[in-house]
Amino acid sequence: MQTIIYGNGAMAKVLYSYARHSMKIAAFTVDDQCITDGADTFCGLPLVPFSWVEEAYPSHHYQMLMAVGFIEMNTLRLQKYQEAKAKGYAFTRYIHPSVILHDDVEIAENSIVLDCVSIHPGSKIGHSAFISSNTNIGHDCIIEHSNWINAGVSIAGGCHIGACGFFGVNASLGHGVILGERNLIAANTLVTKSSEDDQVFISAPGQLFKLKSRAFLKFCGMLR
Repeated sequence: MQTIIYGNGAMAKVLYSYARHSMKIAAFTVDDQCITDGADTFCGLPLVPFSWVEEAYPSHHYQMLMAVGFIEMNTLRLQKYQEAKAKGYAFTRYIHPSVILHDDVEIAENSIVLDCVSIHPGSKIGHSAFISSNTNIGHDCIIEHSNWINAGVSIAGGCHIGACGFFGVNASLGHGVILGERNLIAANTLVTKSSEDDQVFISAPGQLFKLKSRAFLKFCGMLR
């Protein structure tokens, strides 16, 4: 069955670049007001308004995959998923061939898992999740629906992550941590304690050192 991608932004372009090698992508669709300047193509394929996508691509012949970012703490992606379901569409998922799928790992529909992701045995991923490249998810984790997990994130074993969370690049979660819904873990931030809903964790950014790079190397004895 051919697939329609919802979206016409950077996320849709990235997904198409990956998925076109193993999936038959028929078209893109997006809310009518998101189609500007009368555009009717995207990435060389038809771009049709979501208001009448089922007329051009009937749900009994096509499936759908959402390429929507973490707007409104992932709730927009969840909303569009529910609206497409109401139109009768079934959903596929995209999992890069580099990902090893252990027998007891579950990844629900409408989820996107990019290259070089490691998901250890016993873990379960809810629907509409996005997991970017070079991410590690430990054993027996439960990641509820609509989470956005950026590149380089490391999640230790036995964690439970509530719905609609966001993980910045290289964020980390300690073993057995239970996060509430809609938690935001900023880039390069380590969380070791469980949380409630709607909490934010931020680490201090790197500090600008007073020396220039060559002077710093000389100071450290690393410059000839």
